[in-house]
Amino acid sequence: MQLLDLRVAVCNIALVVGACSYTRNHDQASPDGGGDASGACAPGLAGAPCVLALYDRASACSDAGALADLQRELDARAGLGPLWANGRALFRTQAPAAIAGDWNAWSTSAAATAPLCGSSLVVAADAVASGLHAYKLVAGGTWSLDATNPAFVYDDFTGNPDGRNSALDTPDSGRGHLVSLAQECSAALANCRAVTAYVPPAYDAPEHAATTYPVLFMHDGQNLWDDHDCCFGHTGWELNVLLDGEIAAHKVAPLIVIGADSTTNRNNEYGLDAATTAAFVDFQLHQLQPHALAQVRWDGSKVAIAGSSLGGLMAMQLGLHAPDTYRALGSLSGAFWPNGSALLASLPAIGKEPVAIYVDSGGYPADNSDGCADTIAVRDQLVALGWRRTDSPACSVGPDALCYDWEPGATHDELAWKARAWRLFEFLFPGS
Repeated sequence: MQLLDLRVAVCNIALVVGACSYTRNHDQASPDGGGDASGACAPGLAGAPCVLALYDRASACSDAGALADLQRELDARAGLGPLWANGRALFRTQAPAAIAGDWNAWSTSAAATAPLCGSSLVVAADAVASGLHAYKLVAGGTWSLDATNPAFVYDDFTGNPDGRNSALDTPDSGRGHLVSLAQECSAALANCRAVTAYVPPAYDAPEHAATTYPVLFMHDGQNLWDDHDCCFGHTGWELNVLLDGEIAAHKVAPLIVIGADSTTNRNNEYGLDAATTAAFVDFQLHQLQPHALAQVRWDGSKVAIAGSSLGGLMAMQLGLHAPDTYRALGSLSGAFWPNGSALLASLPAIGKEPVAIYVDSGGYPADNSDGCADTIAVRDQLVALGWRRTDSPACSVGPDALCYDWEPGATHDELAWKARAWRLFEFLFPGS
């Protein structure tokens, strides 16, 4: 089962006054089609109401069958984190631990997991209101992330060495959240990198269990989110915060953004060394992207790719050289100077491809600050090859669309890219 794959929107339940209750019925499937003849709950987080109802039955300690069924249902959800429905969350840990979160004022005594009915199943249910919540597990005085939960939020608290907390995002919160995907390692590049995805609001809602989404890949993944300690003192782009607002305002369609961290060999991977760049391109196309897409509910369409500075150069190279994979690309303050401006020189040979393009810069043409003059040269060459230029925000996406923006004097850093990232998203993923 995929990490975030919530395929069924209903649970195998009896509906009683609009609430979910578990029915252990081995004779027939539930009438709503949410289960099967075994009486199992719907898979994934979509089955949370059913599993919580089963927990209530098992916690009476009088039904060994219910306890066994609860164990089975929770085992099937290993790695998905806590289950939430109707104002309650069910946590499972390997050993007893307190659950300290923002909903209980970070108390180490308000809620704790314990063996259920003397079994090996260590669980706890706690009242948790709707919202995007941060929490940690506490055992023996040690605070730790919930290893079973891929969702997380960044934490500015100086006493938190992790710099993040585990997250519980209720399906009705109106917020998206960040998820750690599997780390990706490359033998050819001799390194590994973390991969993080933003999933949009209501991604885990039962009614959206079968909904799929378009995907944008971005370079320099560690710089993209609301980590206020990152990025050379500039903070991150805060794309998760931006997208929550843009999606709520219907300016941007719900989408998934996947960012893979850059490495200490970033400059060579992103264009300064031809052999290393070739290995990185192969890794991006044939390993990183397929593996990441398998962990989210991707809609199966061509993906988009974007980045800034050398990441913008790589987005341009990947997007134009692999139009069967990418429908669109974005380059913010693209560094087009490496190898004697080889990207610009290569454009005529590449020719017109059915790829929508966003390019921008700050700085000024006179001194080429922030790559302004280079960006204009690339823009004009693309127009000469057949792309249709419009200037942001009056851009509409399409296979021949080129959206351009210039922010006079803007600097070459995350603060500047954060300030104009909305232009990229409103162009490539327009809302309704």
